[in-house]
Formats: sequence, structure tokens, C-alpha cells
Amino acid sequence: MPEYDALADLYNVEYDHDYDLPLWLDLAAREPGPIIEWGAGTGRVAEPLARAGHDVTAVEISEDMAARGREKGGAEWITADMRHADPGHDFGLAVCAFNSFLCLTTPDDALAFLGNAAAHLKPGGLLGIEVSAFRPEELAAPPGGPALQHDLTRDLPDGGTLERFSVSSYDAAEQLLTMRLFYELYDSGNVMYERRSGTLEIRPTTRDELSLMLRLADFTVEAVYGGFDGEPFTAESDHLVVLARRG
Repeated sequence: MPEYDALADLYNVEYDHDYDLPLWLDLAAREPGPIIEWGAGTGRVAEPLARAGHDVTAVEISEDMAARGREKGGAEWITADMRHADPGHDFGLAVCAFNSFLCLTTPDDALAFLGNAAAHLKPGGLLGIEVSAFRPEELAAPPGGPALQHDLTRDLPDGGTLERFSVSSYDAAEQLLTMRLFYELYDSGNVMYERRSGTLEIRPTTRDELSLMLRLADFTVEAVYGGFDGEPFTAESDHLVVLARRG
């Protein structure tokens, strides 16, 4: 996916959250290893797991993203498509965090990944998937059609700032959310010196659809959460976390 390469240098700035890490670290301490992260980005999750002493393999389709992950050290990196990547051995715990699963934009893609994840888990191994939970009103077009919105402001390492804007549209028939992303980079004097844009397409899923696909891939759903503290999943949840064990 070349669209990720063009924005790889901004990924660590754009996605700097760590509120999900305690969940993955807790699972890593509980489950036998080794660990694989599917769709690892630049190692936001894989690197802390490796730093905690775990044997971690990170799979990422973007070579530029994986290169930045390698710079952090710790994990073994594989640049490959998670639908059919072969890491060469099996794992006790697999993680697919932060909407990586939603980047699989057809049911066939999703099932191909789940089948591959199952094939590289030891019997009884655990797969954890976390995605954003979209409410219908969030996906519906606003009156007048899609509009530009401001998403975030982030500090840049050189003292400047990053501003991100987006225009989103949802195709209910295809179940695809397309986001056109616009980036403005400012120096420490608040003078803009660069603009970039990119497109991200994801396929939102529901609790029951994800659970069914896991069952079709020979997983048994063990737990469903609406967040990272084990809270129940409800219609108001912003996150969907599913833990499933290989049969």
C-alpha cells in the first residue's frame, strides 16, 4: 500500500497514544509466546512489547513504515502483506491493533488474514483484534454532504506543529469509509512550510460480523470488550476489542 509510505515519517507524531498498551502488555505476560503483531505500523505496540522482554515479530506491508520500526530495535521485522505473510514459525499470542484489521477492505481479504493468523498460531494460541467502533450517525453524511474537519494538532520533533484535516465519505453498499487526509506542517515560528495529502480507505465492522468471521477461521471468541479496561461493549463504545483463541 504505497499511500502509507508517503506519510510514514509522520506516523509516530500523528499516532502517539499509548492507552491501549497496558492491555497488550498484560496479555503478553499472561499468554505463552512468542508474539506476532500483524499490521505493526512503525512499532507503536511491537516495540514496547519487545522492550518488556518478549520475543516479538512485527509484520508491516509498508517498507518505509517497517524501516522506522527497525530503527526502534527490539522486534524482528517482516515487510509483507498480512493476508499471506509467512513468518516461518508459530506464535502463542497474535495482536492486530489500532484498525489494522479495518484496512482489509473486503470480506475475502479479512478471512484470508484470519486464516493466515490461525495458521501461524500454536494450538490454543490467542488473537487480539482492536478496531474503532463506528456508530451509524458517525458514518452518515452530514446535511450538505461531506465537509472538511480539523482532526488533530501534534507537536513536531523540531519544535513545529502538525495540523491534520480530513473529508470522509461512507459507501454503505460497499461498507467502505474513505478519508481524504490533509496535512499542514508549521515551523517553530508558526510558518507553514509543507502541505501533504493522502487517502485512507477502511471497512468498518461490527461485533457480530467480526465474531462470525473469527468462527469461520476456526477461532473461538473468548472475550469482547468496549475498551482497554475490560469494560462491556455497548452501543456507546468507541472501541471494539475481541480476543479469540485458535481451535
